[in-house]
Amino acid sequence: MIGAAFRVMALTLLRDRAALVMAFVLPTVIFAIFAAIFSGAVGDRIRIHLGLADLAGTPATARLVSALAADTSLRVTRLPADLAAATEAVRAGEVDVALVLRGDLAAAPSGASAPDHPVVLVENPAKALATPIALGQLQRVLNEALPDVVLSRIVADVERTGKIGPDERAFLDEAFAEQRARKEPFSFSALVERQSTAAAVGNARVSYYAGAIAAVFLLFAAMQGALSLVEERESGLADRLSAGPGGLGVIVVGKFLFLTLQGVVQAGLIFGAAALLHGVTIGPHWPAFLLTCGLVSAMAAGLALAACAAAATRQQAHLFATFGVLLLSAVGGSMVPRFLMPPWLQQAGWFTPNAWAIEAFQGALGEGSAVPAWGVLAALALAGLGAALALVARRPA
Repeated sequence: MIGAAFRVMALTLLRDRAALVMAFVLPTVIFAIFAAIFSGAVGDRIRIHLGLADLAGTPATARLVSALAADTSLRVTRLPADLAAATEAVRAGEVDVALVLRGDLAAAPSGASAPDHPVVLVENPAKALATPIALGQLQRVLNEALPDVVLSRIVADVERTGKIGPDERAFLDEAFAEQRARKEPFSFSALVERQSTAAAVGNARVSYYAGAIAAVFLLFAAMQGALSLVEERESGLADRLSAGPGGLGVIVVGKFLFLTLQGVVQAGLIFGAAALLHGVTIGPHWPAFLLTCGLVSAMAAGLALAACAAAATRQQAHLFATFGVLLLSAVGGSMVPRFLMPPWLQQAGWFTPNAWAIEAFQGALGEGSAVPAWGVLAALALAGLGAALALVARRPA
């Protein structure tokens, strides 16, 4: 009977072309879209559209304009040399944020007048995220491409305290200019060395979203398959099946095995697309990866069968299949990484299967140990299957 239940579900899926596409093509397509969005929308790959207007026209501002234009992490558009025009460009959405260089970046000599703020940043409240990114990129470019200008402003601050005089300041400015002419790096411009926990190969950022999307679709697909329990009960077929060898319990086990195998195939397709399109490395980790796929699929199958066995009507089952899965996915980090959430919501995420599925895939592909997540997923799968068996056994014939 277990084999018969497995075969019935497989034939039902194979004969429904729309369901076949939804089960095996749509997850890969959705992952490809999400990976393209998120892999370029986090970290140092966010390329904001920066408007740039040089009102001062000094050698220092010209150097800054050239450095910003050459920076690959920014999309730079030159704007007319007018503050009002730059403001209008930001308001109209032509650029995300604008920098207006209205004064010389180098500190003015003692006693000379100069704008208090030589750079004006024009921001749009609707694109608030662009402001800190633009400020950070500006600071980085100044430190890397114009360190002598940055140091000259620091020296000017020291001069205003009276600790040094004009002659000492002129000497330091000349020394900075000579070092820049020799193209020797300033020590503070290379103050920080970046080290990553990611492996030397693969794309860890995309592998995260592959696991996140896999968790969502495995839960959705398992819920759709498990709805057959409700359909069989409402049509009266469950009463006839309960009279067979093993009763409804073996039918549930057969469905569980089919949904687990279906989930493994779906996860394999999603990560196959991740490997093909984004260079996610799976080969060296394939035993752990396959075990993770199996456990995540079993978890989804067990919970889906338990939910459908507990549902009194098809409407209740559909409600959990949509809103329940969406809620778990949102809190568990399948839609937005949990580190971006408030602390209390990050902790609440540990009570969702999605968070453990993501942890398992991350650990299996080299980002730490997956053993704790495997244990939780196995427990959820067994608990779900056990609950489904108990619920169908308790229902009156």
